[in-house]
Amino acid sequence: MKKLLTVLLALLILVGMTACSGKKGGDDAADVVIFQNENVRKAMIYAIDRDTLVKSLNDGSIAAEGIIPWKLAANPVSGADFREDQGSLVGYDVDKAKEYFAKACEELGKDTLTINLLYGTNEGDSVIKAAEQVAYYLEEVGFEVNLVAKQKKERLALMTDGDYDVALTRWGPDYADPQTYMDLFVSTNTSNNSGRYNSAEYDANVAAAEATTDMAERWQYFLAAERNLVADDAADIPVFQAGGAMIIRPGVTGIQFHSAAVDNYRHVAGKEAVTLVTNTDIIYLDNQVATDGTSFIADTMFMAGLTELEEGGNWKLDLAESYEVNDDATVYTFKIRDDAYWVTKDGDVYAPVTAYDFEFAWNRLVSEELASEYGWWLDTMSVESWKAVDDKTFEVTLTAPSGIFMGCLAFPSTFPINEEFLTAQGDQYATSADTVLACGPFILDSWTPGYSYEFKKNDMYYFASDYVADGGADKVVFRVLEDTQTALMEYEAGNIDTVILSGEQVDANKNVDGYVDRLQGYLFYLSVNINHYGE
Repeated sequence: MKKLLTVLLALLILVGMTACSGKKGGDDAADVVIFQNENVRKAMIYAIDRDTLVKSLNDGSIAAEGIIPWKLAANPVSGADFREDQGSLVGYDVDKAKEYFAKACEELGKDTLTINLLYGTNEGDSVIKAAEQVAYYLEEVGFEVNLVAKQKKERLALMTDGDYDVALTRWGPDYADPQTYMDLFVSTNTSNNSGRYNSAEYDANVAAAEATTDMAERWQYFLAAERNLVADDAADIPVFQAGGAMIIRPGVTGIQFHSAAVDNYRHVAGKEAVTLVTNTDIIYLDNQVATDGTSFIADTMFMAGLTELEEGGNWKLDLAESYEVNDDATVYTFKIRDDAYWVTKDGDVYAPVTAYDFEFAWNRLVSEELASEYGWWLDTMSVESWKAVDDKTFEVTLTAPSGIFMGCLAFPSTFPINEEFLTAQGDQYATSADTVLACGPFILDSWTPGYSYEFKKNDMYYFASDYVADGGADKVVFRVLEDTQTALMEYEAGNIDTVILSGEQVDANKNVDGYVDRLQGYLFYLSVNINHYGE
């Protein structure tokens, strides 16, 4: 009997030591926020074989080396790429990953760690493959991984609400500077810092970079901030930089690819009607609520800003006919074009575009009521204040001279909004083609969610006649096709004029006329919800 009791006691002790409890002593898992454990995060960062992962994607993607992607920004003194200056902050070391995992389990009193990995199902084949590969690598070092597949809109909502463990997400640079990434993870950015990373040292480095006028010093602060985020804290885990293998039908021209901001399809030409493929649908037509590249591209088709980005990322004036700047480059005065109009879906003029439309839009962007995830955008541009001086004069005051200011005005969050029309639409504003106005080169003619959205030429746009004379399209259709094989068949049948390639399709079509292979600015990373409990 005594021997039996001894065995039972030993078993109880063993269970107490190895069960998946939250803390030593058997507290509930909900008592422990596992992702606050640095060893958990470092086990994840070393577990991923990024080189093998991108080979499996076979779409021109490359292994990420940090949060700042290649070909985004150059050292203001030496001209070296940011990644060249910084070097790689990540690496694949399965033994080191297992060591960190073992330390984490010991500290947390757990035998294993379960991660719910969130990803988007309608964001392209590469995202699905990458999520599956990441899960495999994490399981190799001991994690248990549950894949959580959601449509992109729901994924974003879950991340905004903080209702996730780890998410495979991406960021496309809004402008060609490290700040477009570094601003994401400061503790005060509750819109984009989904994982709630909070580091005084990181915040201080980013703040110092944005405060100094010494460009070489600024560069060093950004290098230090990236090291804080990735190498020191493993708070957000770089995975891969997206490639863009595709075919563009010979004869179709005018598509402008940008490494920062959004690609420009406003000048597509070569056919009267052009049909372009997209693997994701519009999420929001409201340019100040939108946060994703697909929605922003749609916005730039039927709306316009003070400036527009050209091929190569340079800016030119758009709805602004001219501008003046004071001697210390802190006050800009824009004159709005006399031939800029708001146009309805039927092509009728609703009203002229005025400076008050910009004043209203910018006030709305930063309002607590809207709670836009791009409410910080004007701060990024160093904007201190703005006002409509009269119908056609818009004045902007900066806190300090800014080299990115004029280019940032081409970003959809800063586009004007007609207050009268928005008020009349109420909650229905920007929910369909009938509830938006156009002030850009096209009019949104229809939107069939999940299938297509179509644009027709806006005859009231100021360069409409020149556009047509240059062979510009009268009609541009974006066809939503998530499956790349279906898209390729549609291209070969002549039903669409572009197709995005992945996997074996890339090798099979590299010699096809119209094949394009480019490195995009999109950086895919694991957003770790540091304040989430996990399991």
